[in-house]
Amino acid sequence: MQAVESELVQELRNSVVQWGRLWGVPQLGKQVGLRTSSRFQRSLGSYRAARAEITLAAWLVESSSDLLEEVLCHEAAHAAAHFVYGERIRPHGPEWRGFMTQADMPARVRIPATELPESRQLSLSKSREWEHRCPVCQATRLARTRVTRWRCSGCRDDGRTGELVIERVPSPIVVDG
Repeated sequence: MQAVESELVQELRNSVVQWGRLWGVPQLGKQVGLRTSSRFQRSLGSYRAARAEITLAAWLVESSSDLLEEVLCHEAAHAAAHFVYGERIRPHGPEWRGFMTQADMPARVRIPATELPESRQLSLSKSREWEHRCPVCQATRLARTRVTRWRCSGCRDDGRTGELVIERVPSPIVVDG
């Protein structure tokens, strides 16, 4: 890992080894590489199957250990799912969720900005997304752009217009790149 003390690297690797044992994928700790990237701005981590490599946002290793552990587990679960099931599964499908559940970690794809360190919250406050919300059933959908043609299908099926209320909201940060 770039600019990370070897003690922390060893702790991270040990976590991956433990999860590998838990998930019945003992080669996980040996075959998956770990590195950091200072280029990650909106992503916390990623797993690249072609390289068998987990990449973590560089700032993440200096933040909350709980957040770091969750993101590392999230990416290690992708690696384990790839080793066990191959490439023909959904990235956050039942196989991946099963590994996260076994590790007693939340199986979430997005982390609310409020759970990030204050320094990261400030940098994200400028980026926003559009929330499309049904005023009747409160169903919501996020998008990077305002989409006026979307309608709530459930309400339309009930004979309503299905028109959505659209407003800008702070965007959550994505775990996978």
